[in-house]
Amino acid sequence: MASSQLLRSVVGIQKAQAAFLDKDYAEAFRHWKIVADAGNPDAQNNIGLMYWLGQGVARNDALAVNFWRKTAEAGNLDGASGLSQAYYDGRGIGKDDQLALMWARKAADNGHANGQHFLGVLYSEGRAVAKDDRRAFEWWMKAAASGLADAQYAVGTAYALGKGVGKDDAKAFSWFSKAADQGYPNAQFAVGQAYSQGWGVQHDHAQAAVWWRKASEHANAQAQAALGYAYSIGNGVTQSDADAASWWLKAANQGDVSSQLNLGVAYSKGAGVSKSKADAVSWWLKAAKQGDIQAQLLVAYAYANGEGIARDHKSAEFWWLAAAKTGNVDAEASLGMLYYRGIDGQPDYKEAAKWLLKASSHGHPGVQIYLDMMKEEGLLDTKTL
Repeated sequence: MASSQLLRSVVGIQKAQAAFLDKDYAEAFRHWKIVADAGNPDAQNNIGLMYWLGQGVARNDALAVNFWRKTAEAGNLDGASGLSQAYYDGRGIGKDDQLALMWARKAADNGHANGQHFLGVLYSEGRAVAKDDRRAFEWWMKAAASGLADAQYAVGTAYALGKGVGKDDAKAFSWFSKAADQGYPNAQFAVGQAYSQGWGVQHDHAQAAVWWRKASEHANAQAQAALGYAYSIGNGVTQSDADAASWWLKAANQGDVSSQLNLGVAYSKGAGVSKSKADAVSWWLKAAKQGDIQAQLLVAYAYANGEGIARDHKSAEFWWLAAAKTGNVDAEASLGMLYYRGIDGQPDYKEAAKWLLKASSHGHPGVQIYLDMMKEEGLLDTKTL
């Protein structure tokens, strides 16, 4: 009877693995579930992971935690590592850094790579333990030596930043490459950056583009932005405005600010896309709302001049103020000129003088003529500013 059940489990596991490799996640889940319900801890962990990721089944964090808890409490290290992640994220269970630490340490102390990596994360962030970059690095190294891509990327980042270990671009590149070779998108982007900047490896813009493309195909927004820029200037690839706009669009739709700005510029010029001032302003607005100063300036100008959007001096004022508060001299000058000319026909000479003087003190060459006019007209009273 026992041998018959074991055989069914083995066959079920094989069918689940085959379905998973074929990316038929629903079929993989069905087979794993049968084996899991028979008490197999590996299958239970896999079911937990599929619930966690929403692979082959609707995402259900609480059920993922239930499966991981069963196995973790029975001493299974995969379950302990998964449970640690759940407590850390507060998904499917209340957020609890102390319990995240406890389960991560149980897994890590028994040589479990994911547990070691996660324990490193907790030390790096100082959650439930005193922040300790050196100990974080040591745990990441243990996991990286086991071939875990997350940990290899973490080690590469530590070497790149000199956190917990001496800064070493060559070693950073080596560890990024190990993770990148396993298809880890963030590491692929980092390898591209290294080739682009000559960090730990000889400059090679063509290789930078190769690695950015690999990461881009895994939907890494930073890589898509970088690849778009490479196409826009023909750096490591054949120059193509259309390809630049295509990659920027992918990144912009993921919220990448630089791509939203650049895509707006592409629309404003008709570079690789049909020229459209309205589309340009639409993308600049998205970037402006994320705090991009150049986008804020462009949106303000568009509102002030009615280009791609209805003329609206109050909206122009809003965006120039947002940029001016960061000390941007062009925004200061534009605000001063706007207040001098007047919003809805109502000049505000006190505000005009304030911003024009700020811009002048910051070296803007175009405001002196306005200050001179205000002085001649008796409108420049610095005592009231």
